[in-house]
Amino acid sequence: MTLRATMLGLLAALGVAVSGASAQQSAAKPVPVSAVQPDYDALFAQMYQRPSDLDVSFKFAHEAVARGDYEAAIGALERMLFFNPDLPRVKLELGVLYFKLASYEIARGYLLDAIKGSNVPADIRAQVMAYLSEIDRRLAPYEYSVFMHSGIRYQTNANLGPNDLQVRALGQDAILDPRYGKKPDWNAFQSVAAAYAYKLNLRGDAIETTFLGLNSRQMTQSQFNLGFIEVTAGHRVGLGQDSSFKYYAIGDKVWLGDYSYFNALGGGLSARTQIGGLGLVEGYVETRHRRFSDSNYFPTAGDQTGDLLTAAILTDFRWGGLHWTTRAGFDSNKAVADYNSYKRYSIDVALPFEFVLPVFGAPRAFVFAPTAGFSQANYDAPNFIVDPTIARRDQEYRYGVIFDAQLVDNIGLRTQVTYTKIDSNLPNYRTDNLSASVGPTLRF
Repeated sequence: MTLRATMLGLLAALGVAVSGASAQQSAAKPVPVSAVQPDYDALFAQMYQRPSDLDVSFKFAHEAVARGDYEAAIGALERMLFFNPDLPRVKLELGVLYFKLASYEIARGYLLDAIKGSNVPADIRAQVMAYLSEIDRRLAPYEYSVFMHSGIRYQTNANLGPNDLQVRALGQDAILDPRYGKKPDWNAFQSVAAAYAYKLNLRGDAIETTFLGLNSRQMTQSQFNLGFIEVTAGHRVGLGQDSSFKYYAIGDKVWLGDYSYFNALGGGLSARTQIGGLGLVEGYVETRHRRFSDSNYFPTAGDQTGDLLTAAILTDFRWGGLHWTTRAGFDSNKAVADYNSYKRYSIDVALPFEFVLPVFGAPRAFVFAPTAGFSQANYDAPNFIVDPTIARRDQEYRYGVIFDAQLVDNIGLRTQVTYTKIDSNLPNYRTDNLSASVGPTLRF
């Protein structure tokens, strides 16, 4: 086997992967000791018998990485540099190994040394820059991110009115006042999502806060003007570089029709881990006590007051050129009025496809993401105002697509189209809605 082929094998074993501007870690999957021990011992002996044979040293380093013995691999690679200091790939691999051991300053030294000179291959330089950026991020005393989006949206059913004016009332067929049927409308909206983490140590412990905000103003259906704020604050506990859990407090405030609709206080517990080179998995459980307020537009909103329990599992995976994210969730809502209590199961999937195209003489990043989702909600008791003998059962289908285009630096344009359809055993709740929005984005 040539030295170049062995190097490529070691790169694969190290799990070097670059996506965008960040390096993604992947822990090498240990090979059973019995499967590699004879080769490992033989290579170890050969390496000391022929210390200047770089092929043997590299093969030994490959076996050491396969066993998860990063210290032995580091020793072999550093010995190679003693005999030939001009090996940028070896320096890259040493930087990656020290990165995996959380020795970030030593890793930085090897990575910077790997890109010295003018003859460094472009792929080495790109990988080094990605790892250096990740090291800077991990060593910084804090992290933050902000995503802002505004624009205009058109909906064919802005008030979520039923598809048909023939509904149920007190268990009988009735004709709904056309004022409450489905109505199209435009709105202008602004949203912001922000996160801040103050790091307590390199293990991964941090104090984290998040903020979500939304403001939406309807053109004609002003009773559905929407305002929403959610704040969380909690303590993340690191369990090594690839896993952690967090406990946190939650506060919500919602306005509907320019009146206070509900406020909520609660807490949550989440845990996340990296699954090798596949991606990230996170699960969480949250509970909130929501207090609804009656208003001129929604005089019976207070009947929804109660406790909401939410549990969900999120994934963000990559396999080759395929990238997909999922959310599987369960909600249990206990309201003061039984007919507002329900259990809801849901699944959502997105398939982001990322690519770069030259636009106006410069490369620009684009993301095209089809989405799909399904939910089923089963209510605990009938609503006597609608039908005293039938408890509501809803099935919701969601289909959509998001297209993000980079305009310049951190400024972009997002276009989103979503179709939502609700099938219900009661005609009052059978709805569909086609929504289309467009507007600028800003990321920090």
